[in-house]
Amino acid sequence: MRLLRTMFVLMLMVVMVAAGCGKKETETSQTPPEKQKEETPPAAKADTEKSMKTAVAFLAGKQNADGSFAKSDVGFTGLAVYAVASSPLASETAAKEMVRKGADFLAKNQRENGSINQDPVMLALYRTAIAAMALNAAGKEEYADTIKKAQDYLVNAQISEENGGYQAKDWEYGGWGYSDHPETLGKVAPDLSNTQFALAALKESGLPEDSEAYKRAIVFLNRCQNRSESNDMESAGDDGGGYYAPKESKAGPEKLPDGTTVYKSYGSMTYALLKGFVFCGLKMEDPRVKAAFDWTSQHYTVDENPGMGQMGLYYYYMTMSKTLSDLGVDSITTPDGRKHDWRSELTAKVVSLQQPDGSWVNKQDRWMEGDPTLTTSYSLITLGYCSKK
Repeated sequence: MRLLRTMFVLMLMVVMVAAGCGKKETETSQTPPEKQKEETPPAAKADTEKSMKTAVAFLAGKQNADGSFAKSDVGFTGLAVYAVASSPLASETAAKEMVRKGADFLAKNQRENGSINQDPVMLALYRTAIAAMALNAAGKEEYADTIKKAQDYLVNAQISEENGGYQAKDWEYGGWGYSDHPETLGKVAPDLSNTQFALAALKESGLPEDSEAYKRAIVFLNRCQNRSESNDMESAGDDGGGYYAPKESKAGPEKLPDGTTVYKSYGSMTYALLKGFVFCGLKMEDPRVKAAFDWTSQHYTVDENPGMGQMGLYYYYMTMSKTLSDLGVDSITTPDGRKHDWRSELTAKVVSLQQPDGSWVNKQDRWMEGDPTLTTSYSLITLGYCSKK
């Protein structure tokens, strides 16, 4: 009897131990080590889709009867159309109707010289570049003639020998500004922001890779990078980052210990520079591209526009997402050795900043980011590129 009782107790202990081990194994398999180590969980897919849908609905509510946005502004309209047309929601009925109306408005504003603008001079290049990108995203076949005319206009408006008699030695050479008239350069000089929009429009509209426009643009891009080996301006520094124009940085000048004055690099323009180099045909192994990419890695953040704080934050998000997506970069490794899934981190940040009505707005209202139509367009473009892989 005692023997039977002893055997029963032993069997019970074996069962209990086995059950305990089984439970422990199950819990471990449900939480893999790599998941436990995640520090920044990605935004849920459902939350991201909801965010984009409410953003599209917000923009739809801001569209005028003629298809335009803001005060019938081509630039605002182009950004809104591009944002919706290039988003994952582009095929939805409401989105398609908004894009069609907006694209028709843009096409109707094309002038005889190919520009797309409600004003014959001011902002002509900026608005034409954005409009061409928008029309290409909305229907490159339907609007093919309009896009081609805009493409030709942008090529002819680049500061060059043919447009103003400029030579490669001139600091303006190869760039684009707001105006298409070189004689207004004293007021509206070429800059990296307008140049990046022009290059994006030319690239997306199919300008041949061997076009002289890209070769001229590289000359200008070199002069917007703090890399003295390739920048022939006396003000060139050596941190590899980018700034607004060969003679200007929105982050301001900086006087080095040796007395030299350089222009500070900052986030949005470094991504614009990086994208511009690649659009012009430079490869990732090119030392100029590598220097710019290294700068973005060293200053990686989704909390601010490095060097500018909250100023131009949503423009920074848009430029960052488009550049890294176009480059096919999946992660950024920062100096501390951490590898960042930029898509997940940027998506989570942007979604967290959305207003209840579906819009975004920057309290730091520099460069019109206090306007929710503009900033929502930037944000929707950002989420669209974060969704691509």
